[in-house]
Amino acid sequence: MIEYRDPVTGYQIRKYTEGPERNAKLYFTCENFSCDDKYFFFMKQQLPGKEDGGCYRADVQTGEIVRVTDNTYRGFATDREKNIGYTCRNETEVFSVDLDTMRMTPIGHLPKGGNITGHLTAANTGRLACSYHLANKIYALVIMDPGQEAKIVYQTDFRLGHAQICPTDENLIFYIHETEGDAFQRTWMCDVNEGYVRPYYVEHPSEWITHEVWAADGSEMAIMKLDPAGFVDGEKGERHTGNIIIGDKDGRHFDVAARSEQLLHPCISRDGKWLCADRISYLGVKVQEGVVLVERATGKTKLIATTGSCKTGADHQHPSFNRKGDQILFNNPDENGNAQVCVIDLKQVKAEW
Repeated sequence: MIEYRDPVTGYQIRKYTEGPERNAKLYFTCENFSCDDKYFFFMKQQLPGKEDGGCYRADVQTGEIVRVTDNTYRGFATDREKNIGYTCRNETEVFSVDLDTMRMTPIGHLPKGGNITGHLTAANTGRLACSYHLANKIYALVIMDPGQEAKIVYQTDFRLGHAQICPTDENLIFYIHETEGDAFQRTWMCDVNEGYVRPYYVEHPSEWITHEVWAADGSEMAIMKLDPAGFVDGEKGERHTGNIIIGDKDGRHFDVAARSEQLLHPCISRDGKWLCADRISYLGVKVQEGVVLVERATGKTKLIATTGSCKTGADHQHPSFNRKGDQILFNNPDENGNAQVCVIDLKQVKAEW
């Protein structure tokens, strides 16, 4: 671990990893920290000839790193409320991981011959859910209740991804039609009990919706609404191309919570008062990439950390809050574009807010 001062924002930042391989935080759609915020988790890329890939735990204060799983496991994610992780081995074997002792316990199997398309997610009842590519090449949503066999609850020809069970309602699973770009209708919600799916945010032809995440209490979602043309803020002269919109649980009401330049992946603090997002060059527009903090009550937006440019989507900054909401974990791509994990303490930012 090293500490450095951001050359643009002036804030102190801790960097925990270095290459040549990618070291990337967990995806922003799941918790990245232990329940006490003492540790965060990240994935280390395994390079040819090495056997050190897998999921790792890092001590926020000391930088000490401990391996949690090896490279044969996929889909690692942490529980919203309990100090437990969930992961898959050999595509179908599901394990829970005690994040205090690292003890792994087998808890069931996903459908034979398929593979997960994202990470596992958990509701507060213990139900797990994921998007899945079945052996017959059909895409599906799969649930697994504690002590029971996995069940397929929805199947489709569309490529499914970003599946996220509602943290406080095991009956609702959010998912997307994955096109790796724009989609006619990207966001969907599955009602498990009723056995139907419906659009979540109903898109118009000119809209580009992407990168969605539940709030920790399951009451709402943050979504990025991209505007390639953008609009110019007359006061500041900035061209805003990224809009963070917040929708209620049922997808009936949406508000614009923030507007800024080139935003992409949004995240909500657990208290609901703050948002963060990464600022990335895309759609032909080049910017200084980095991490943006938003005060939700006012919509005030501030660049708090600058980063290198991402080589791939896996190297995006993907910022997310710790559970207390006073730190943000993010990827800072190195000179080769590979993600390296960093933390910024928000107390220094809010002191100048």
